[in-house]
Amino acid sequence: MPRNLSRHEQFLRIFALLEILSTARKPLDDQSLLLALRERLGLSRLSARTLHRDCDFLVTCGYAISHEPLPGDRKYGWQLSQPPGGGKKIPAEPVTVLELVAFMVGRDLLRTLEGTVLWSGIESLRHKIEAALPAELLQRLESARRVFHVIGFETARYAARPRLISALSAAITDCREIQIVERAAAEAPAKPLRLRPLRLVIHPPRVQLVAMPADETAVAEPILLDIERIDSVQPLDASFTQPDIDLEALVERFQQPG
Repeated sequence: MPRNLSRHEQFLRIFALLEILSTARKPLDDQSLLLALRERLGLSRLSARTLHRDCDFLVTCGYAISHEPLPGDRKYGWQLSQPPGGGKKIPAEPVTVLELVAFMVGRDLLRTLEGTVLWSGIESLRHKIEAALPAELLQRLESARRVFHVIGFETARYAARPRLISALSAAITDCREIQIVERAAAEAPAKPLRLRPLRLVIHPPRVQLVAMPADETAVAEPILLDIERIDSVQPLDASFTQPDIDLEALVERFQQPG
């Protein structure tokens, strides 16, 4: 495991900087570049001083990066020139240990989804990534994985219902109403519900369905339902228009006590 992951973050930042500059159609000022880098890498903070240092470093590496005045403005803009037959070309961006470690930790956090269509996607991507890695990088990854140990999640929680998430996601994508049979508590009989599914909320180890009742005669209030309580899902031949709702505020309201 690399002892200093910040060096890897620096590497990712410089590659992202090169890619942004190489695709820009005009010079970019500090704020535009900083915003693009923050969004690309999920950075909460990045200073203009760091940006200037990264650009200066790339210039010393032979990249034709200039800092010129912008027309009609007091600002300066960064631009990467790639003249035919000269200057540095940007190589294909490699996968780094930091990215691999982040992916593996994310995979462990979603282990509760083992046996579902989502886990099939995760494992397929993992095999593709590992198959393309050099042997030396694979060895570093094995060492790095021992640094982080994710616990507290029930594994294979939805394995007995492998197609449940797939059926719900298809109905959400197609904006199609569904009829579900909800498992009732104690000895009460199971009851069918006709719903308009809106989103699946993953709150490990739980997966919950946000939906609107399909009964338009009643006051439509969204519901939040653990998918473990769903015994069956039947898509119906009826579509709907997705309502404009603040999903984060809605989920937060459901999670408040009382």
